[in-house]
Formats: sequence, C-alpha cells, structure tokens
Amino acid sequence: MCELLALCFNLPVSPRISFKGFRVRGRRNPDGWGLAFYPDNSAVVFKEPLTATESRLASFIENYELIKSKIFIGHVRLASRGELSYRNTHPFKRELFGKDYVFAHNGTLHGYRELKLGRFEPVGETDSEYLFCYLLSQIEERGIVEWKKSDFDWLAGLLAEINNYGYLNCVFSDSEYLFCYYDKDGYNGLCLLHRKPPYSKIKLKDIDWEIDLAEEKRPQQQGYIIATRPLTNETWENFLPGELIVFKNGKIIYSNRRKPEEIEPRYLRK
Repeated sequence: MCELLALCFNLPVSPRISFKGFRVRGRRNPDGWGLAFYPDNSAVVFKEPLTATESRLASFIENYELIKSKIFIGHVRLASRGELSYRNTHPFKRELFGKDYVFAHNGTLHGYRELKLGRFEPVGETDSEYLFCYLLSQIEERGIVEWKKSDFDWLAGLLAEINNYGYLNCVFSDSEYLFCYYDKDGYNGLCLLHRKPPYSKIKLKDIDWEIDLAEEKRPQQQGYIIATRPLTNETWENFLPGELIVFKNGKIIYSNRRKPEEIEPRYLRK
C-alpha cells in the first residue's frame, strides 16, 4: 500500500529527519517516490518511478540541508493503476488562480470517471491524478482564490462524496494551507505528530537511528508531521475516519471532527 508524508511548520524547516524515516518505506512501496515543497509560493517536485531506497536523488535530498520549506508533501508508491513512469508518480502539480497546488493520494477508487472534469486533464493513467484534476475543477468552479472556513466545510463534504468511490487518503497544498483527509472507513491509516519544544532525543521506527532534537531545532520552531504510520517513537495521534484537517503555519486551523479548543481560535469565525 502507498504511504503518505506531509509537514507543516511555522518556520521553514529541513525534511531531513522525517524523510530519512519515510524513505525506508519505499522498500515495501517500490514503484516510485516523490517529495514536493515550497521554497517560495512556487512548488518544487522531485520524483522518480523507482524505489526510494535505491535513488541517488532521494539520498541527495536527505542530506542536503539547504532544502527548507514550511510545507512538504511526500509519497512512496505501490502501483495499483498505471505503468511505472514519471507521469504516474506522485506528487502531482498544477497551477490554479496563480497558486501551485500539489497532491498525493493513497487508496484505490472505482467508477471515478463518472466525475466530470473541467479544463484540468490527467497526463497519466492513475485514479489519483484524475481525482486531483477533479478537485481542482471543483475549486475553480467555486472560485476559491482565498480559502475561508465555509470553503473548508465545502471541501470536507466534497471529499466525503468522492470517498464513496473507494479508498481515499490524500494530502495536498496550495503553498499556504496543507489539507489532509483520512478515509471514512479507516483505510490504511493516517496519523499526526505535534512537534514542539521542549525537544528531546527521538528514534526512528523503521531503522536504528537516534537524534537529539534539542541540538537540531530552534526553540521557536514547531509544527505538525503527518504520515500513514508513525515515523518515530514519539506520541502520534490518529486521524478520525472521514476527518479533514487543515494546517497553516504549523497550526491546526480547521477540522470537521475535532473540538473547537483543538483549533486555532482566530480561524473559527471565518
């Protein structure tokens, strides 16, 4: 099964630690890998239709400290539709209203071609890219240039409708917001970690590797890491089935399933 990774922080951060743990999961998902980020309001996408652990590019990214962003989206692929090719490798990128949207999906949809596309067309053969094009067409039709709480409510309803076509875990961003949705039937898993000070030593789950975050992180740096399964020995929290969480600047600003006290207050009124 494919796996997802996403980060949203209040300051630009390196993905080095999370990507190191996530990249190992390419062994079980050998059909491609990708990592997208925003050095500014434009998106950069690195991806290849090969196993992440065998990629020299992935190794370079893991060790290149100058790659920093507030938002990252990652994916390792186990192909269920479409050949092994660059065009079918996640994340996918498109421009809408002057913003670069980036999208990655885990799950399989059936009958999804009933969903009518607008001007956005898939280049590859995956249900994931088709879904991305459909989402963008709906966002364009609604005219969402700047997102509001009412738009988040609408998006949660739209994703729930799409979820009726099969399994749907997805993460996407427009450079300002990070949107994360978990399948209504609890398919595969999606969890989050609030990484904030005081920092201490942590261990990666899938490899024997330990690091002292106090030596790596600035005290004012905090945010969220989202993954299909926990990457470290820290305290991770599961998404609720059918939950859409929206993050901005390292904070949760919307959830269709969480209590108001868990959400950044200034966004609740919009």
